[in-house]
Amino acid sequence: MKTRSKLPFFLSILAIAGFSLSFSGCQKIAVTFPNTPVITYKSATVTKTIDSAGVVDYKLQLFISFTDGNGNIGLGPSDTTGLFRPTSPYYYNLWVGYYEKVNDSFIHVGHSYPFGNDTINYNGRIPVITPEGKLKAITGDIEYDIDFGSSTKSMDPSNTIRFDFILLDKALDKSNKVISLPIVLP
Repeated sequence: MKTRSKLPFFLSILAIAGFSLSFSGCQKIAVTFPNTPVITYKSATVTKTIDSAGVVDYKLQLFISFTDGNGNIGLGPSDTTGLFRPTSPYYYNLWVGYYEKVNDSFIHVGHSYPFGNDTINYNGRIPVITPEGKLKAITGDIEYDIDFGSSTKSMDPSNTIRFDFILLDKALDKSNKVISLPIVLP
């Protein structure tokens, strides 16, 4: 009578178990954030240009980090009716307040967000960035560019400004408000 060794059977079971365990370590880890956007001010870059006529222009790049648990950040080109019509407060999904330093305090200038009765408006529309697939949690950075043009500031001789920001998602959930550090225009 032949006896068969059970060692190969146990080795194959052990190999299958080890193989399965190695693949279970490759699963995507679900990241969770609140469904309401959360933003953080990161930094600003200022570029000053002077044209041949001596006209000064300032361009700013403002950087804001964000998280959103359900990834519904952004408005598409067709989002211009109903709640997102141009006369609605929700036409813009990035509300931006602009301030100039006068003496020792910052004074809000122009547009109150989302709307006011002045012509200064730095609010913006962030495009749709909802991720594809099942996992919708999203995190990233927004680079927001502002070109002041030749009529840079309303309260000369102030050369220190700041901004505050609120981000809205498609469900109209408002993020926290963040305030930039003071930005000195050279």
